[in-house]
Amino acid sequence: MKRCVRCILPESFPGLTFNSEGVCSVCEKFDKRTNAIVSLEKLKLKFEQIIDESKTRNLRYDALVAFSGGKDSTYLIYELKKTYGLKILAFTFDNGFISENTFNNIRKVLEILDVDHIIFKPRYDLTKKIFLTSADSNIYPSQLLKFGSSICISCIRIVNNISLKTAIDKKIPMVMLGNSPGQLIQSESEIIYKDNKIPYEMKKKLFKPLADKLGDDVYDFLLLNEEEYHTSPFPYTISPFPIIGYDEKIIYQAITKLGWRRPKDVDPNSSNCRLNSFGIVKHREKLNYHPYDYEMSMLVRLGKISRDEALRRVEDPEGLTIKLAKKVENDLR
Repeated sequence: MKRCVRCILPESFPGLTFNSEGVCSVCEKFDKRTNAIVSLEKLKLKFEQIIDESKTRNLRYDALVAFSGGKDSTYLIYELKKTYGLKILAFTFDNGFISENTFNNIRKVLEILDVDHIIFKPRYDLTKKIFLTSADSNIYPSQLLKFGSSICISCIRIVNNISLKTAIDKKIPMVMLGNSPGQLIQSESEIIYKDNKIPYEMKKKLFKPLADKLGDDVYDFLLLNEEEYHTSPFPYTISPFPIIGYDEKIIYQAITKLGWRRPKDVDPNSSNCRLNSFGIVKHREKLNYHPYDYEMSMLVRLGKISRDEALRRVEDPEGLTIKLAKKVENDLR
C-alpha cells in the first residue's frame, strides 16, 4: 500500500491525494497553516487560570481524571499531582476487556501516588451489544471514522460521559482526559471546552442509530440527561497533553518508576485494553485503512514519534492484533 513519504497516511485514507514527491495532502495542508498548532501560551495561561480557580474553591477534588490504566493516563495523573498539586479522583471504566495486568498497574500506581479511585463497570449484556453493534453496523458518519474505530468511538464516549456525570454529581470542576496530541486536530475548542456547548439534540442525533438498534437505554451511557446538561457551573473537559508536553520516552521513564509495566496481551496501539484489537480489525475490514493511521501520522508531523515507529504500530509485522482480535470476538459473540 502506498503511504505518504513524510507521515504514514495510506492511499486508502478518505480524500487523500499525493503530490509528485509522494507527500500527502494532509501534510501539505498542515505545512500551510499559519498557526500549525493553536497558541500554546494562550492555552497554558487559560489552563492555569482554571486550575487556580478550582483550587480556590477548596473542594474535596480539584479534578476527575479518566484513568484507563494505559501509559498516557497514568503519566497524566502523575504529572497533574506532581507539577500542579491537584486533588484527584481517578475514574476507570471497566468495559470487560481491560487486561488483568492493567488492573495490577492501576493498583500499584494509585497506591504510590495516594489517589482516590472509583471503577464503573456497567451491565455486560448491554455494553457487549453496544460494541458488537458498533462493529457490525454503520453507526457513525464516515468523517468521524477517520479518527478511530466505531468500537472505540462508542467506548470513549461512554468514558467521557460517565466521567462528566460523576464530576457533576460530586461537584468536581474539571474532567481531565489523556488524549495524545495525535488524537486531537489541534484546535482550542478540543483541548479546553465545556461539553454542554453543543446543542443537546444535535449530540443525541449522533447516537440515535445506536439507540434505534438497542433501545433508549444506551442514552444513559452516552449522554447526560437534560438536568445534568444544564448544570451550573458546568465542569471543564480538558486534554492537557498539548499544553504540558508529550514525550513517550519521558512518559515511559516516569511511569516505570511507579511500577507500571506494559501488558503483553494488548496490540501495539494500546497499553491497557484488549478490545482495541477487535476494533482495529473490524475497521480495516470495512474501510481498508487502520483506525490509528490519523493519530500516528499526526504524532509523526508533530515530531512526537518517528515514522518507523508509527509504521510498526499500524502494520504490526508480528500479527499480534489479529490474534488478539479473534480471542476478543469469541468472548463478545
